[in-house]
Amino acid sequence: MKTVTAVATAASSIKDAPHVLGRRKYPIIINISLSCILFIADLRALTEAFASPRPVLDVILRQHHRMPPAPASATSSWSLFASTIESSSSSMVGNRIPINENYPGLKRVHSNPDVYVIEKFLDDASCDDLIHKAMEKGTSRSPVAYAGWTDDIKDLLGLAASGPVSWFAIFGAWYEAQGDVEASVLSLVLHALRNYACLFVVALVGIAAFLKFRADSLQELRTSTSTTLDDLSQFGARNFVVRASDLFGNASSSSDDGMPAASYFEAPTVIHYEKDQALAPHYDANRSANVEDANRGGQTLSTLLVYLNDVANGGTTRFPKLPAADYEQQVKGERNLEIIPRKGDALLFFPADKYGMFDERTEHEGCPAVDSKWIARIWRHADRVPPPFGVSDESIKNHL
Repeated sequence: MKTVTAVATAASSIKDAPHVLGRRKYPIIINISLSCILFIADLRALTEAFASPRPVLDVILRQHHRMPPAPASATSSWSLFASTIESSSSSMVGNRIPINENYPGLKRVHSNPDVYVIEKFLDDASCDDLIHKAMEKGTSRSPVAYAGWTDDIKDLLGLAASGPVSWFAIFGAWYEAQGDVEASVLSLVLHALRNYACLFVVALVGIAAFLKFRADSLQELRTSTSTTLDDLSQFGARNFVVRASDLFGNASSSSDDGMPAASYFEAPTVIHYEKDQALAPHYDANRSANVEDANRGGQTLSTLLVYLNDVANGGTTRFPKLPAADYEQQVKGERNLEIIPRKGDALLFFPADKYGMFDERTEHEGCPAVDSKWIARIWRHADRVPPPFGVSDESIKNHL
């Protein structure tokens, strides 16, 4: 193996030199350090061999929630770099999944990425029933998923393994060998490996604690309450799913398997925002959906929101990366796309293309509510969504 060869080569190159590390024979230290570095590099390479390959661009751009703004001194250079990368990423996004372009009330308010408003998508009775059934069932704090945690683990472990863990392991082994007249190349390598193993475990514990803290802190991004309604015998939920099925049609994103469109839906979720409650800027798609969302249909290809009540003040839906629309429900004077809720209207957009490619331009937020706001949501996934996340095949067969 490369590791054995590297160690053997380094050892043979110094076989005629004194092995007394306590006398600070620096050429020996340099050769031993290089041996340790090569050995640890091999361990790092072995770890990466089992990781799924990802484009460098994906690593640079991966973010799941808005980060704090950069310092003022770094704003200009970072903005130029970020805008260049964002433009390149956007050009990689393909076509969205098909929909019924002739659906009644469908109005495009932004192109590339496509964002639609569907006027009078649900009647008043269906909206009222969704609210009533949600209140009857009871709502709880809306969950926030830590999207991309698997990638964060790989990135942080890789950074720790190739950076501080390696260097502290080598430095610790060198320091332990000072004054030891019996120290040899082999003993130094073994000390370095022992230190590396101990430090790696410490790093692993620290990373786990950091990820737990991050997951808990993400919950503060969302202060609404919600519940799911998967009983299609209730006419509000049934009408929502029926109309969504008519909008998306029966074609699967991956193959024409003849499954009903509702099989690709998560069960309708009803969300309630009281005064001052909000949802911070976020994405509905997940760069790690193939792993993290495999049990719920994979990537989110489309988001369908229906406003269940009129909201006179606050509670708008804002897209901070898209320009304002020439549309009556657009907030006047706002430079970004920001839609005022109107009872029965639906908002449709596509967090990823039909192949599952993440589209960062669809970042959006639920602005703080002033008046009470109710919405219902269906996520359309890449694959079939099994219960309990989706609606059962029996319920689809009996009620649709």
